[in-house]
Amino acid sequence: MSGVSPSALAEHAFLQGLPAEHTTRIAEAATAVSAPAGYRFFEEGGTAGQFWLIRSGHVALDLHLPGRPPLIVETIGAGSLIGLSWVAPPQEWQYGAQAIQPTTAFELDGAAVLALCDSDPVLGYQLSRRLLTVAAERPHATRIRMADLYAAPRRRVGTS
Repeated sequence: MSGVSPSALAEHAFLQGLPAEHTTRIAEAATAVSAPAGYRFFEEGGTAGQFWLIRSGHVALDLHLPGRPPLIVETIGAGSLIGLSWVAPPQEWQYGAQAIQPTTAFELDGAAVLALCDSDPVLGYQLSRRLLTVAAERPHATRIRMADLYAAPRRRVGTS
């Protein structure tokens, strides 16, 4: 037993509305974690095997560029999820992730969740829809961040 109650998981925005029997099964693959500011959840290029449902705090998704400081592409807060790369091969992190303030989360074992999805197609479908929603939002947020970073500086009215 993981020590994570199904009712606590059910309160997380990512899992809200999931049938109780599914939340109970997912709870078996979950662990409650606390991370101090500065904690690295994962590194770009590393092997992806889990994901986190953020309960409190904020986590920065970052990208390392040679000769430059890490580029923050998105900041993830309570109610969201970090770590999508565990879902499909090659199961390699596309970004890094670091807590930018003390953060609590549910850590879920990706292999265990995939096994649950394989054994219960209804659960698999429900989680797939939720994961696809998150995956669809990420490029949009990254594009907005990149546009802000690389936009031409604005000139003030009345200056030449």
